[in-house]
Amino acid sequence: MTVPQPQSVDRFRQFLRINTMHPTPDYYACAEFLVQQGKEIGLETKTVEPVKGKPVVILKLEGSEPNEKSLLLSCHTDVVPVFAEYWTHDPFSADRVETGNGDFRIYARGSQDMKVTGSLYLEALRLIKSSGKKLRRNIFVVFAPDEEIGGTDGVKAFVETEDFRQLNAGFDLDEGLLGADHRNTFLYAERTISQVIFTANGNTGHGSQFIEGTAIEKLLPVINELMKLRDQEKAKLDALDDDGTNIKSGEVTSINLTHLEGGKQPNVVPATYSVTFDIRVTPNVDLEEFRSYLKNLADKNGVEMRLIQPDEGRTITKVDRSNPFIDTFLSVLEKRGVVPEPIICPGGTDARFIRLKGVPAFGFNPLRHHKILAHDHDEYVLESEYLYGIGVYQDLIEGLANV
Repeated sequence: MTVPQPQSVDRFRQFLRINTMHPTPDYYACAEFLVQQGKEIGLETKTVEPVKGKPVVILKLEGSEPNEKSLLLSCHTDVVPVFAEYWTHDPFSADRVETGNGDFRIYARGSQDMKVTGSLYLEALRLIKSSGKKLRRNIFVVFAPDEEIGGTDGVKAFVETEDFRQLNAGFDLDEGLLGADHRNTFLYAERTISQVIFTANGNTGHGSQFIEGTAIEKLLPVINELMKLRDQEKAKLDALDDDGTNIKSGEVTSINLTHLEGGKQPNVVPATYSVTFDIRVTPNVDLEEFRSYLKNLADKNGVEMRLIQPDEGRTITKVDRSNPFIDTFLSVLEKRGVVPEPIICPGGTDARFIRLKGVPAFGFNPLRHHKILAHDHDEYVLESEYLYGIGVYQDLIEGLANV
């Protein structure tokens, strides 16, 4: 017997089929779909372009006290590239595949990261609007581009606009991690992206000679020290993360050598050589002290250092229940029997730009019992968990908008 597809699932699959994959995301088709959804629900709609060609869609449900601080629900619309040959389903067909136990898997790029969360917002608001309930605060859903490539032309640009200031945001919810088992987490802070390039200049000459003072000789101590620090941080994580989920990786600083560049041909010693490290600095260490450490490491070895994103700041939302938004967030989940664990986000999300404007922000995804497949092949979500998540977000939105 064919199990009928819920209308909410059909709409979710429509969203997933819009190809917003880098490097050529179809942002306008996505914006058109979201505006159409907003109008269908009965929300006010607005589209702005802080950066031309990169639309931000704003949907609004007005509250009974619109001058109060609003509830902001954030979602990025872009997705990362796929290696289609490694997928068993077309990444943009959003196939609905029966699991054998009465459930279904929805396969698509973005099904976990993060179109699912944006879809949960919309379906929860659809239920709230159709119920006729009038909530106290304005609710804004913001769909923004470019999170997967750093957010510079997305939320980072948007928060500098008058359109953002007019939202009068008091609390923000953004993307979180799916639960690998029955447990949930929420993100209250992020590691700071500190990608750095070290460049050395040295003597050149024929590859058959023992050239002194070469560029690579200057870089090797830098590489060796940072790789030693990497081993130390990995040991800290191994001591923390005893259940194999890796959810506590934000507690340590990750260091990875991601690029080496130099040399023209095998028999010429290069005059210039560079190395790039992708470093994510945990909030558990002082950011400026760590950056000073990197600069001193460069100086003592006679090499230049450049941060790729020097303006990346530290963003933390203190988990303080004296804040009524935070207390309500936790209380709503506790009433559902959910006690989420606060964790530091291992990567970066758009919430960091919101926090830098003084708005507390948590990242939360209510789905559980999933293999984590963000950015991986055969990304999927379970239909039963998606439907469950709609109810969770309905409760959260109603609670937070009535604070």
